[in-house]
Amino acid sequence: MKMLVTVNISKGFARWKEMAESLNPEMEKVGVKMVWAGTNPEESKIFMVVHMEDASQMKTFGERPDIVKARTEAGADVASTTVVSPIGEDWTPN
Repeated sequence: MKMLVTVNISKGFARWKEMAESLNPEMEKVGVKMVWAGTNPEESKIFMVVHMEDASQMKTFGERPDIVKARTEAGADVASTTVVSPIGEDWTPN
């Protein structure tokens, strides 16, 4: 299953991206993979497409104290994390 997720940030996209890249191995261990991420022009909000086998995996992972700490230190407002919508069918043109 894929989901479109958003979170507010305060330290810009580069800092957030650095943190996200560092967490990728941990995410993959629990079956969660970030497919795409982007920011609004002000770099105050991130939009992500995340793939997972079960939505509870992302919630459990995101609530781990070490993950909350890493996200917070990178400027993510963890409490603002919102699932915009599950994604049904998708297409990535070449």
